[in-house]
Amino acid sequence: MNRLTQVQYVEVFHLLFLSHAGPALDKRCYALKGGCNLRFFFKSVRYSEVMDFDVQGLATEELRRRVNRVLAAKAFRQALAVREMEVEHVTESKQTQTTQRWKFGLLTPAAPQPVPTKIEFSRRAPFSDAVLESVDPLILRATGLPPILASHYAIGPAWRQKVGALAHRAVPQARDIFDLHLLLASGAVDPARENASLTPEMLREAQKRCLGVSFEEFKGQVVSYLAAEQQPAYDAAGLWEEMALKVSEALRGSHEDG
Repeated sequence: MNRLTQVQYVEVFHLLFLSHAGPALDKRCYALKGGCNLRFFFKSVRYSEVMDFDVQGLATEELRRRVNRVLAAKAFRQALAVREMEVEHVTESKQTQTTQRWKFGLLTPAAPQPVPTKIEFSRRAPFSDAVLESVDPLILRATGLPPILASHYAIGPAWRQKVGALAHRAVPQARDIFDLHLLLASGAVDPARENASLTPEMLREAQKRCLGVSFEEFKGQVVSYLAAEQQPAYDAAGLWEEMALKVSEALRGSHEDG
């Protein structure tokens, strides 16, 4: 494997965890979501510093035990070592009935200090819309990893979750708008159909927030998490404004009068 950037080493860590944790967690009990879902299954160019899951059917202590067993396993540690990586520290920063979070400091050849990342599990209403598929083989080939089967959300639920994230975060995030634009540009999602299951209030708030995120925020939250060769193409205020406008228009629908 060629020398990677900091964000690429984090991605390899996420992929290795996904590969080793799948059998331990039972694929019926979890669904990958968020930025990692979009990158691993929908060809997003944005790397993610956090790996997020929804989980069901596993009690808090049982999930904690299984995750810690994966992290401590000799096979997992050896897989990291082969790629010149090591977990310098891990903390179980939050372990509640709704959220379980592990924070890591990764030692990699890309940085003199430990690189931070997180893996988080959330419990929401029971889900049945996850699908079992293979991670994009182009990503696996680039990182020298074997095929990985994982449970994740399909494109429709992914759109609805991203709209909810854009509408409800305490601070609007450029990455949510970027991710919605990715799904929109793919042509595989029908915004009108998916929006019909969301509340008018959520759609209004998400639409309003689309046009309130600055280009500087976009550069910090998105452009800096792209591969170096792709960053110049996205480092343009006009492009960001166009993307935000297209997402805003896709969110405009039956919630508007007239």
